[in-house]
Amino acid sequence: MKVMSELFRRIKIGYSHMHSWMARIPFYNATLFSMLPKNLHNQLNIVFPSEHSIDTASQIHIIMLKCSGHSVSIRDVSKALLSDKFSSEEKIELHKFEWISLLNLSMDRQWRVLIRRHIAFWIMNFNDSRNYSWKIPVISERICNWIMQHNLISKTSDKKFNIELLESLMQQRKFLKRQMYLQLPLLDKLILMRAIMVASAAINDRKTVRKTIQELSIFLKRIDCIESCKTSQEILNALRYFIEIRSIITFYRYSIPEEVTMAMNRLAQVTRKIRHADGGLSIFQSEFTPSSTYVDAVLSHVEQKNVSESSADSNYVRLQSLDGTAFINLRNRYFPLEFSAGSQRVILGTYLYFSNQKLLFSETNRMSHSINREKNNVWLNGKSEFVVNDHEIVFEKRLYINSFGNDIRCEESLSTKSFDVLHCISLPGEIDVSLLEYQNGFFMDMKNGARWMWCFDRSAKFSFDFDRSCILNGEKKGFTLLTVGSDSLDNLRWSLKRI
Repeated sequence: MKVMSELFRRIKIGYSHMHSWMARIPFYNATLFSMLPKNLHNQLNIVFPSEHSIDTASQIHIIMLKCSGHSVSIRDVSKALLSDKFSSEEKIELHKFEWISLLNLSMDRQWRVLIRRHIAFWIMNFNDSRNYSWKIPVISERICNWIMQHNLISKTSDKKFNIELLESLMQQRKFLKRQMYLQLPLLDKLILMRAIMVASAAINDRKTVRKTIQELSIFLKRIDCIESCKTSQEILNALRYFIEIRSIITFYRYSIPEEVTMAMNRLAQVTRKIRHADGGLSIFQSEFTPSSTYVDAVLSHVEQKNVSESSADSNYVRLQSLDGTAFINLRNRYFPLEFSAGSQRVILGTYLYFSNQKLLFSETNRMSHSINREKNNVWLNGKSEFVVNDHEIVFEKRLYINSFGNDIRCEESLSTKSFDVLHCISLPGEIDVSLLEYQNGFFMDMKNGARWMWCFDRSAKFSFDFDRSCILNGEKKGFTLLTVGSDSLDNLRWSLKRI
């Protein structure tokens, strides 16, 4: 019986692969014809607060793009989809239609009319499965956002638009159903499963919902959810998708697979572990950090349990001192750091930047680390080995944090001088910088009155970019990018001390 089950599964996987390939053929969309439902109901009743704050998402109907921090007027969305002024990442975000949830549609009819125009424009110009807007993560988000906002979008609309919207939704749903058995990365698979379940529940297709639950359960038995998430942001996103999937399962009164419950508990444990005192997450290097209210809401749907370190995840380290907290991402080859003093973030992220963007990095890294504690002082030693353009590289990071959290020292070394490398440190935007008189470094005066002193090797050369923007804890903020180079690229030392 088990052999037959595995055989049928392989056939289903082959079927999905076939349609994934056929989607690249012209006029494939003609095969996506579906009968239109009489009614469409959003059965996903979970409502999370916005990932953006009210200041960002706002009443002036300006969309803040998570991937870049740039703003787009809602009036210009259709133009932006065709404009060369926007990057592919920014266009993909607009194609997902997540921005609909940022607008107060129930208050103003004119914005509902404008959104319908953007949707009609999308259906007319992007109804081709070969377009990047039909990639699984993009189409999956779009389906969910159209369905979850359907009552407001279709309110007071004409019959022609409603038919066009339903036709497009059913085509996109059928497209995803055909690829349901693809072996995808965790996040892509969850987004796919969630979209199929939301769309199927919207037309009361219980059979497809049940099949999706079965496929998800089998998939989760074969992977490690934490290891499959590349970033802490992906961990939070995966947790949200699981919560919404569980909501649909509960709506139909099906039993929740044990694999889903276990995955949610582990993801929630890691998310709680990497939160700063300000309530936000450690992202380590990103232009977007969701609001603490949003993180609270996601975590509130998962009961807090005592999960052992090994069963949760040991690759995100939280080093706690009297008045400071350091977060280290041991999953990244450069062991990036974030640091908070009380509720004030002092370091938003550290990383290495290779100037040549055409370098080829090995996908696998050999990584090791050790943590030593003595009288609440902490020493961390991390080592990673990887390959860049056939060059074997060893990166080492040694980090010291004292028991009070007011003295940090770091040494980073790279085993090669073959590449142009910069050490980058992201700092809060609202700071005043003044150079040291007798040392190579600067004072950093923060908004709360705290003063920190940075010191570098004499050979280090540093510069500031004060005009960067990001969304930190849901609010649009400026941040300062500190870049440090050295005549001795193989080694860099710096220290940070509160004065």
